[in-house]
Amino acid sequence: MEKELIVYGRTFPCPDFTRSQRFLNTKNVAYRLIHIDKDPEAGELVERYVGHRSVPTIVVARKGDVLPIEEPAALPEGRSARSFDRGTMITEPSDEALGKFLERHGLLNS
Repeated sequence: MEKELIVYGRTFPCPDFTRSQRFLNTKNVAYRLIHIDKDPEAGELVERYVGHRSVPTIVVARKGDVLPIEEPAALPEGRSARSFDRGTMITEPSDEALGKFLERHGLLNS
């Protein structure tokens, strides 16, 4: 199966989004950017999975799709989505968490 990395972000400045984009660009990781403030369906998708419109929310999808290849793991009761690897989705990750997420999915170029 061919995978694609989807990054849900916004058009206005966000430090977590900017940091994750810089990490992905520095590591030459290909991704498709979808702005949740321009795409109502994308905003609803992020809200459904995260509980609010938090960016970046990064998803591993089938090539050409926008949904996770597998249903993301549920967040434990009281746990923030921040940097929590949910299998096929991670939200507001640290660089370390994002690197591990990408490696596990075979998406981090050496």
